[in-house]
Amino acid sequence: MRLKDKTAIITGGGTGIGLACAQLFAKEGARVVIFGRRQDRLEQAQKKIGSAVLAIQGDITSAADTERLVETAAKQLGKVDILVNNAGIFAPSPLHETEDDVWDQTFNINMRGVFQLTRKVLPQMIAQGSGSIIHISSILGMIAVPQTAAYNASKGALNQFSKSIAVEYGGQGIRSNAVCPGMIETEMTKELRSDQALMAEFLKGYPLGRFGKPEEVAQACLFLASDESAFITGTTLPIDGGYTAL
Repeated sequence: MRLKDKTAIITGGGTGIGLACAQLFAKEGARVVIFGRRQDRLEQAQKKIGSAVLAIQGDITSAADTERLVETAAKQLGKVDILVNNAGIFAPSPLHETEDDVWDQTFNINMRGVFQLTRKVLPQMIAQGSGSIIHISSILGMIAVPQTAAYNASKGALNQFSKSIAVEYGGQGIRSNAVCPGMIETEMTKELRSDQALMAEFLKGYPLGRFGKPEEVAQACLFLASDESAFITGTTLPIDGGYTAL
């Protein structure tokens, strides 16, 4: 019960890493709010998690939706202790073929939406003198691979955004950390992982010889959300089976 009496907002909470975090956080005693665009996925997630979860449908790029999310969470659950900025998009293409709308959408979801929601949550955390913000970034915010320039750049920006929060609000009891997963077996990566030849090549870069699971990322998020990490802020934590160690 490491999150007993704490309230957590998790964006993109209906699938993948977000869902794994929601399930684990609820198990550890948290009151969980999941947020996402697809109502059907949110309802399926509610059934998996149980009564400890509140599902709110909305778009991370909509200021009105994120404001409604924070207001509803605070009104129904009393406070916001933890924010997991997990919602994201991955749309690979060669840079010279990347359309303006793809670049803009990537940054709108991966960065602007994170900024808008975090800005709305911070006043509540400031008022209570505590809070933990966890950003689901990527190792592609630390290193670069071909044909993912928009994603690389958005996650690099997210890592710096996380550090900015840490240094600006640490004195008010608010911590901010980014976790950087490598290849994780989620719906987002399913199409990419269907290329067996490419995956065989990718695996050569993973010392553990396998890709990660959403639950393994969730365990790191639980640690950063809990009081066990009370002296940790401004970190960028790879969860990548050793990929960035090579």
